[in-house]
Amino acid sequence: MKAEIEAVIFDLGRVLIDVDFTKGLFRYRKSVDGRNDQDLLEELFADQTFVDFNTGRITPEEAFRSLRDRYKLPVNYPTFVSEWSNIFLPIEGIPSLLSEVAAAYPVGLLSDIDPLHWEYCKKHFPFLKIFERPALSFEIGALKPALISYQTAAANVGVTPEHCLFIDDREINVRGAIVAGMQALRFNGVSDLRRELVELGILS
Repeated sequence: MKAEIEAVIFDLGRVLIDVDFTKGLFRYRKSVDGRNDQDLLEELFADQTFVDFNTGRITPEEAFRSLRDRYKLPVNYPTFVSEWSNIFLPIEGIPSLLSEVAAAYPVGLLSDIDPLHWEYCKKHFPFLKIFERPALSFEIGALKPALISYQTAAANVGVTPEHCLFIDDREINVRGAIVAGMQALRFNGVSDLRRELVELGILS
């Protein structure tokens, strides 16, 4: 029998905010040609500079120099900062859905993210203020599906993992949450998520 859900933890990219890796700085990459957005996402998660930046092992300046030199990017650092974050888009219906969940349950955020992206998202998506103690990979020092990621997110909402519901768009991260003892859903759109939350009794 599953434990009662006492908190709901959300991924950020492609759950609360949409991401398009063919925009912004990434349009300078020749490898973008003929590649779809999902391919680029998986390629990035295998890129050591991207991993190091998202786990806090290198600074924004070091990430800039590494990416500039590797991809021959014709940008200076201020342009890099601006273009690096020019990939985020709103998802219609998410702020209201999140507000409904937060009215009934503690909500948490667990995101694989770097400090530049986090600062941009906080500024441009004010609804993120609802998360009092977000669990961010560049602060944790690990990416999902590392066990510590889920443990930190659960601790930050003050609930043990077995009483947490985690929502993510990547199957590998959903499986990681289940291994960590959480219940988990894969995000397939706002309407599907709302239906699943109603079925779980989280929303009415």
